[in-house]
Amino acid sequence: MHLDLVTFINDEPLDMLDEFTDEEIASEVISIARRLMHRDFCNGHLTKKGHPMKDYIYSINNKYKGFVSVTNDDGETGVSRTEYKPFYTDDPEDGAFVGLCSLASMLNEAWYHCNN
Repeated sequence: MHLDLVTFINDEPLDMLDEFTDEEIASEVISIARRLMHRDFCNGHLTKKGHPMKDYIYSINNKYKGFVSVTNDDGETGVSRTEYKPFYTDDPEDGAFVGLCSLASMLNEAWYHCNN
């Protein structure tokens, strides 16, 4: 599933690719999804290494009509909202993969809004 998610990230292409590799994004999305399978919220950091190093803080509410927010080093926050859940596993054909793509897209949208 990891490689399929990397392909999705590149095919979109996600704006986050300006600062993160496709592998970094996919790994973080899968890590978030694993945590969301056990609870309805998740907080964490996305760190861009190198110069300049940037640290983003994310918060995900995985309830019905949930959201993903991302805050940058300058304290600016971007939010992506959904009418369902950011991550879900109940797609009849693709199971969790569609939920991973949804989560990646929402994380990307929130990242974009906090930087633009």
